[in-house]
Amino acid sequence: MPILLRVDELEANMRLARPITLGQRVLLPAGKVLNGADVDALRARLPRQMVSIADPMLDEMVRFADDSHDRAVSRAARRRLFHTLAGVRKKIAGQMSLRHMDFRGVHEAVAEVVEYIRDNPVVAAILSEHRDPTHYLTEHPANVFYLSLVLGNAVRGYVQRERSRRATRFCFEPNATLSLTPLALAALFQDISLWPLEELYRTSAPLTGPQRELVRRHPLTSSRVLPDDIPERARVAVEHHHESFDGSGYPRGLADEQIDLFGRILRICDAFDAATAKTVYAQARSAARALGEMVRGPYARNYDPVLLKVFSNIVQPYPIGAKLRLNCGRYGVVVRYGEVDPFLPVIVVAFDADGSRLGPGATTGPYPLHEHREIVIQSFGDEDLSDLYSTAAAADPEPVVISEFGNLFESSYP
Repeated sequence: MPILLRVDELEANMRLARPITLGQRVLLPAGKVLNGADVDALRARLPRQMVSIADPMLDEMVRFADDSHDRAVSRAARRRLFHTLAGVRKKIAGQMSLRHMDFRGVHEAVAEVVEYIRDNPVVAAILSEHRDPTHYLTEHPANVFYLSLVLGNAVRGYVQRERSRRATRFCFEPNATLSLTPLALAALFQDISLWPLEELYRTSAPLTGPQRELVRRHPLTSSRVLPDDIPERARVAVEHHHESFDGSGYPRGLADEQIDLFGRILRICDAFDAATAKTVYAQARSAARALGEMVRGPYARNYDPVLLKVFSNIVQPYPIGAKLRLNCGRYGVVVRYGEVDPFLPVIVVAFDADGSRLGPGATTGPYPLHEHREIVIQSFGDEDLSDLYSTAAAADPEPVVISEFGNLFESSYP
């Protein structure tokens, strides 16, 4: 299995284990042996990215969990959705009304991907690190779709119970076969009324008063411009996707079970993907930081606690192969996900404090960190994460009121 290195750690003659992409474009293919020019170009173009490098020596010393299936499912699903959305956006740009568009092709494409994800369950929902800011409004809904379907499948029993209990409110048969297609459609089109404002996603500048009002109302506006034949459950989920479990969201300030269950799923997946879109917002977080804030921090109150607990085990904070600095000064490499706590993976200590490879006799582990509390993760990449493992009792901070946002990042996260 490869290890993940920061771009500034790359050296000539290292071999890429996975391609380096930007959105849907392949910049460098898997198997490429990097030369000096490649390294310089990557440092200039993708300075904050993590890159997968082949490490055959480590493969000989320890058995890594194989995440290739999870990556393949994610890649196939999101590629299909990206192209579907790109086609819809092209038609809208040609002044074709979405409300009266022939929706059969989109519905069929969505249903196929829903079935594919259902039939190909994953251990972890893996998103690309290399995103293209010029295609955010196409990549983001594809990512939210994928995350929502993986989460929806993982909590299918919970969804079915909620569906039966609240059937009369949402006008569907309680004993009907559960379909996640309305959730999928809602994920794709939740932000459709913001598509004409795409330039706002390329800046962290404060929103003007009129822009802020457009964003505040976009869940309602997006719902109203959806095609006539879209399932009503999808329309409701779109309306609710920025409502927070504690009542601090928008546009209506709904709370708890007032929020449609599919809307609660979208709320978590939308926030996480927006938070981790590094190339779009200056305020973006790493997956570990975002999950830490959502699950362990004050932001947890914004999300359905049952769904959030499952989500934290689906979107792992540390991917297989992550190189983590430890409290002993050395570096550990993630070989398996944590079974007890996603923030406590199984690692091997394989690099010295200066980043040099430890020999076969000096490499130690594997260590399940939930059984070795003396080993504490300090950082991943160039990000200090020690506060996520602090045992100090922090004062309960004031709730974050999502409806009082100043820019687009704050309108989606937390």
